[in-house]
Amino acid sequence: MIMSFVPERRRGPELLDLSPETYTQSELAGSLADIRKVNRFLGDNHATIKFFSSLVSGMAASPGRPIRVLDVATGSADIPVAIVKWARRRGIEVVVTAVDINPLAIREAAAFTRGYPEITVEVADGFSLPFEDGSFDIVMCMKTLHHFNEKDTVRFLREMDRVAAKGYIIMDLRRSWVAWLLITMLTRLFTRNRLTRYDGPMSVFRAYTVAELDALADRAGFAGYRVVRQPFWLMVLSGRKG
Repeated sequence: MIMSFVPERRRGPELLDLSPETYTQSELAGSLADIRKVNRFLGDNHATIKFFSSLVSGMAASPGRPIRVLDVATGSADIPVAIVKWARRRGIEVVVTAVDINPLAIREAAAFTRGYPEITVEVADGFSLPFEDGSFDIVMCMKTLHHFNEKDTVRFLREMDRVAAKGYIIMDLRRSWVAWLLITMLTRLFTRNRLTRYDGPMSVFRAYTVAELDALADRAGFAGYRVVRQPFWLMVLSGRKG
């Protein structure tokens, strides 16, 4: 039997989807540190900055009116830090609200963003964000959609679209056997964290394909968007509103 190039999407939970009582703060800190390394060295930060810079082109902040950014499911908030560093180098004023439903992750984010007054961190549910419609110029979410089934993914996308005034950047993994093999090898070679070793490969099996994400964005009512492949195993859904 010839194995399909794209494995069937799996439904089982990742360890980080379980109750925070099932792992320690130290284990979570180690897992988030592993994610930061992946984001830095395997293209996540680079892709985010590329799409972010495209969105803010022509959206320069005015005095007293910085560009407002929301990062949903922020983890340790390393992506917001990358955004702020980029903006500082260019003299662009931004303020970032970084939210996560996991209070243990927010504890790590608060420590990691110390020294970045542009960033505020708080606990919030991405399915019911405590913000008014169009509260943020740009809404971001990185490598989170694969945690949800199709129905919940559409709900999640609609909520992000609701609070975005001008644009959005939504990144996730692309499901494939190649991605699964590479992530499995990396997690075995470079970490001993049990969360990373289990969740990394499982994340690939739970991820969508480009075509699947495109269809879900359409169901969520997104307009003027595109879903594009990025190096390694990433894909980005992005667009401008209005």
